[in-house]
Amino acid sequence: MKIKSLLLLSCLFFSCNSKNVFSETKDDFTANQWPKKEVQMFTFLIDDESKNYDFSIKISHIYNYQFESVPIEVGITNPKGKTEILFFDLLIKDDKGKDKGDCLGDLCDLKQTFKKNVKLSKGTYTVHISHRFNYDYLPNIICLGLNVDKTE
Repeated sequence: MKIKSLLLLSCLFFSCNSKNVFSETKDDFTANQWPKKEVQMFTFLIDDESKNYDFSIKISHIYNYQFESVPIEVGITNPKGKTEILFFDLLIKDDKGKDKGDCLGDLCDLKQTFKKNVKLSKGTYTVHISHRFNYDYLPNIICLGLNVDKTE
C-alpha cells in the first residue's frame, strides 16, 4: 500500500502547473514493463492559437535505472491529419551517471521537453509515444505521460 501511495503521488507530481494546457499520465504498465508494441496515445484540444506551446514527455522509473537514455519516437498529428514524427533520446542520467530526475526513495520522476515554442492551430491533436529500445520491452517503467504547456 505504501508503494502504491508513493506511485500515485509520483505520477500526480507532474500535473501541478498553471501554464499547463494538457497533462495525462499512463500508469498501467504490467510488472513495470513497457512493451515495445504498446504505443501510448494522448489526445488533447487546443482552443487558443494566439499562444505558443511546449511539449514534454514525463516518465517515472525505478531508482538507479540501468540505462543512461531511452530512444523515443513521438508522432504529433495535427487537426488537418498531418503527422510529424520526432526521434530523440530521453536522457535518464547525466554525464556523471547520476539520475537526472527527481528521486524519492526507489522512484524517480523525469520530465524532458522535446518540442519548444510551437505555434498550434485550433483543434484536436493526437500524440503517440513509443520507445525504440532493442528488446521486447523497456524495464522498470512506472508511468509515462505527456504535458503540453503554454510557452512563457
